[in-house]
Amino acid sequence: MRSAIEPARTAGRRGRPSRNEEREITLAILDAALVLFLEHGYGATSMKRIGEQAGVAPNTLYARFPDKATLFRAIVEWKAAIWKVTNPPRHAKPGSSMTEVIEVALTGVFDAMEREDISAIGRLLAQEAERFPELAQIYHENATRIGHEGLVQSIRQSSDCTLSEDEIHDLAYTMLECASGHINLRMLNSGSGQETHRRAAKRIATFLSRGVIRK
Repeated sequence: MRSAIEPARTAGRRGRPSRNEEREITLAILDAALVLFLEHGYGATSMKRIGEQAGVAPNTLYARFPDKATLFRAIVEWKAAIWKVTNPPRHAKPGSSMTEVIEVALTGVFDAMEREDISAIGRLLAQEAERFPELAQIYHENATRIGHEGLVQSIRQSSDCTLSEDEIHDLAYTMLECASGHINLRMLNSGSGQETHRRAAKRIATFLSRGVIRK
């Protein structure tokens, strides 16, 4: 039986894979690499093992991804594109106050960060950050950027926003930092005393909005 990623061939003839077949091969490599990175760690996973897991020859693998850093970047770009569609930014109703805007946006960020596929990569970064600091930079340039852009859009839509563009971007980063802190605390406190996303978002929004609304 032909492998799912093995290019289809016309009987008696060999040719270049079609565009769809090329895409299937690339996705097979990305999927295999992500599974191995999450299971064994980035440092412990070799390109040879990735090729074997994906069922592709070394020249096929290296033609697309010359090293693991390039492959990891492609994984983050691939996942970030999916997350952007499946977890779009949450915006408050038009004309909402800054407090409401922050609360709604943060609730959406909290929910997204607790998705297993997103949190799994977060755990991988935490484990490998010291040995491979470039991984965090790659993640920041792709996945974090999408979250930041969504928060900036939300802040601009508040009815009482008087912030400059630089201040809006700073507030968006602060919101992401608060979101990371909230999620990390939930991981440490997995019992019944966990604060809900909605309550945490409301608390953070109340205090952040006090510092950014100018009367």
